[in-house]
Amino acid sequence: MSYFTIGSLTIPAIWLAVLLTLFITSLLYRFVSGRKLDDWYWNGFFLYFLVWKLSYILFHFDMFLDIPLSIAYFNGGIKGHFLALVSLSIYLFYISEKKRQPIHRQATMLVLLFFIGFETIHYALETNVPAVLLNLLLLIGYVVLLKGNKQSFSTQLFFFIFLLELFIISFFQSILSIEILTFSWLAVIAYTLSIRGRSNYNSLGGEERE
Repeated sequence: MSYFTIGSLTIPAIWLAVLLTLFITSLLYRFVSGRKLDDWYWNGFFLYFLVWKLSYILFHFDMFLDIPLSIAYFNGGIKGHFLALVSLSIYLFYISEKKRQPIHRQATMLVLLFFIGFETIHYALETNVPAVLLNLLLLIGYVVLLKGNKQSFSTQLFFFIFLLELFIISFFQSILSIEILTFSWLAVIAYTLSIRGRSNYNSLGGEERE
């Protein structure tokens, strides 16, 4: 894993890629839809980060008691990561049920934008030129599709692009990595939210619940 030094901070390439992708995904979404992202996108990230970071206390309670400042340098690791994913999933379903934000219209689009964008940036930071070019081509193609098809994006196309990204990744890393399992989890959550949103829409005769 590569690391980058910014001032006095040393940041793993994967986290720098996450931070850059968060903002780039927001910009791409605004480009293809003409709308700003709703608050759930940013709130969801901060919820994930807090649970992942603070889960260190849960899994290493004795060490935390001995050295409280260790929380600044450590996190919950893999177990904390999946605990954070569960928390994020619950939050997304809660937001969907509150019907205050059109998450079901945004989730599938954003998962793919984030997934492909992250892989492109991560490989760029790792200076893997072939992987960057393949992912960048897919990202551009996906953005073009979204730009010309704002109102409806079929389930078949969603899964086709997701599987195509997995196929590209398979040339450069294992598709059974934590990274890929994470995006697969998020893809299932996004798809479920999309199905629930369409079900609500149809049950009310074509009117979305507010």
